[in-house]
Amino acid sequence: MISGMYNLIEGSLTQQLRFDAVSNNLANVNSNGFKQDTLSFEMALTMKNKTAIDFSPGPVVHTGNPLDIALDGSGFFKVQTKAGIRYSRDGALGINNEGVLVNKSGDAVLGQNGPVRLNGGEISIGPDGQISENGAPGEKLMIADFRDIKLLRKEGRSYFVYGGKDQDVIPAGKVNLRQNYIEKSNVNPTEEMIKMIESFRAFESVQKAIQNLDEIVSKMVNDPDLL
Repeated sequence: MISGMYNLIEGSLTQQLRFDAVSNNLANVNSNGFKQDTLSFEMALTMKNKTAIDFSPGPVVHTGNPLDIALDGSGFFKVQTKAGIRYSRDGALGINNEGVLVNKSGDAVLGQNGPVRLNGGEISIGPDGQISENGAPGEKLMIADFRDIKLLRKEGRSYFVYGGKDQDVIPAGKVNLRQNYIEKSNVNPTEEMIKMIESFRAFESVQKAIQNLDEIVSKMVNDPDLL
């Protein structure tokens, strides 16, 4: 009976974990380049891994902003932050007062030779990441990929940190950038709402079972004739 209580508690924790993942997904449904978290059946059984990141692409939408860039395919923008190098799929970019290409957080988006500096001219960005200003070729965006993408972990603000070796960060093989477009979150809000309802109902059922089992144990303890 005690083992049954442990199993129910594990089931309760699993549903709590699933609920938290779904809640975070829904909170970021409008975050550019956001990748949803998933909890697989195997993970729920072993509890060795909490969640996995679903790196499938999100929908690409037209914005008309020449500094909006969507990564249509694999790869990540390489960004210089105060905490070090980070990676992102959020291509909503701009130019700061110093003429540096930055993201919404004000962090420099890196080219193959470091931060990209622009003079405020007409910007054109090719599918391979080549930037031209007033028709003159300039810096080329650094689009990174990884030998083991599972070692990426989220850090907030649509940033990822790579937990592997530096030499395992490699140039993306098939780069296809789309200027005037943005990749949106890959979260399907309808599916996530269904998951949330399912998780909540399952959690309630487990809690009810725990309560019933606790009442049975209490009766057995207080009434020796039931033993």
